[in-house]
Amino acid sequence: MRIATAVALIFAATAMAFVAVRPSSAIAQSASTQALPESNPILPLPPKKGATRPAAPALAPNSPWQLLTNQPPVIDYTDCGPGNPILLTDGTVMLQDDGCQDWWKLTPDQFGSYVNGTWTQLASTPAGYSPLYHSSAVLPDGRVIIEGGEYNFLSAVWTNLGAIYDPQIDTWTMVNPPTGWSTIGDAQSVVLSDGTYMQANCCTDQAALLNLSNFTWTPTGSGKFDVNDEEGWTLLPNKKVLTVDAYVFQYDARGTNSEIYDPLAGSWSTAGSTIVQLWDSAAHCGGKNHASFEVGPGVLRPDGTVFYTGASRCGAGHTAIYNSNTSGWTTGPDF
Repeated sequence: MRIATAVALIFAATAMAFVAVRPSSAIAQSASTQALPESNPILPLPPKKGATRPAAPALAPNSPWQLLTNQPPVIDYTDCGPGNPILLTDGTVMLQDDGCQDWWKLTPDQFGSYVNGTWTQLASTPAGYSPLYHSSAVLPDGRVIIEGGEYNFLSAVWTNLGAIYDPQIDTWTMVNPPTGWSTIGDAQSVVLSDGTYMQANCCTDQAALLNLSNFTWTPTGSGKFDVNDEEGWTLLPNKKVLTVDAYVFQYDARGTNSEIYDPLAGSWSTAGSTIVQLWDSAAHCGGKNHASFEVGPGVLRPDGTVFYTGASRCGAGHTAIYNSNTSGWTTGPDF
């Protein structure tokens, strides 16, 4: 219950605190058709925030959300701002000043309340690394890894830098990228069922597994249909990984393919058609030159199904449901 409450409250607090002043990465990227260095080398900086911490917004009557009594005291509300909350294994919540180097920790009060929790500043990311829109995960040993970043110091570079944070000693350690990778960018990642961290390269079809004992990488994920850009990974109960293809660099106005990664084989194979299109192709309102290629998140539910949300600038977004028990898709409601 404490962990569930932590997730609900911290997301409520951070989202409510910066909804009016910071768009999501998907919205920030929507001006370009593909958020890749090859296709659009110059992107505008993320929109500026207010010069000072914005006042907490009023909640709607009878809202189930609760604002934190103490809002995040991040250093730079002008260029950055609170984001990327991560629940740690000790029940505290780690928070980034998105795009800047300062990180913070929310500790619940003596009664376990996150609403009345207090903030302390953590070690900043290492020199030269200040990512925005990057991978992040809590590792089985309690450490936190961040990899890549579409922006570094608010410049669009799709960096291949990365670092691991150890909460026991409040220290970051840089992690070298996989051999030959010049980008990681805003790529996806997942912690597999055996505790191995798997990282994608945003701008290619490459993926790699991290050996935490020596910080070395092993290539994996042969047979990928398209590049990883704009896609997400969802770990399934059967230990495999699900993704919905976004067709970057392989535009198909009718494309509905999905894929499954098998960690035993180290390869991808098709997971069938999602029936309805979940990536934004702009097929009915301009086509390829207007497509954002964005895909919504895929959320694993207790019954083993994944609720996948779509994106469309032409009208209602579609949804689809993947059943990991039967390996089949059904359509969900539009929204």
